[in-house]
Amino acid sequence: MRHTRHAIQAALTTTRALAAAACGLPELLRYAAETGLTVLIGYTKDDGAASVRTIAPQKVWRSKAGHWCLRAACLLRGEDRTFRVARITSLETA
Repeated sequence: MRHTRHAIQAALTTTRALAAAACGLPELLRYAAETGLTVLIGYTKDDGAASVRTIAPQKVWRSKAGHWCLRAACLLRGEDRTFRVARITSLETA
């Protein structure tokens, strides 16, 4: 467990590809939610518009359609938002 926690903390400062390879993006986001970490994500909306957001993850789950979803407080918008994990293009600690 201790090694996993250290791997997750180290992976939070890497790009999405490296983080996903290390232990899985949903697990990283779940860890951030459990520990109260704020993260900076690159995100691409359904229409293709890209943005960078600082978020405080709250919950990670798999939808009925099989997509990983993230509920987080979005500091850019000042309210809770739901993000599709597959649309996160980068991740680092804020």
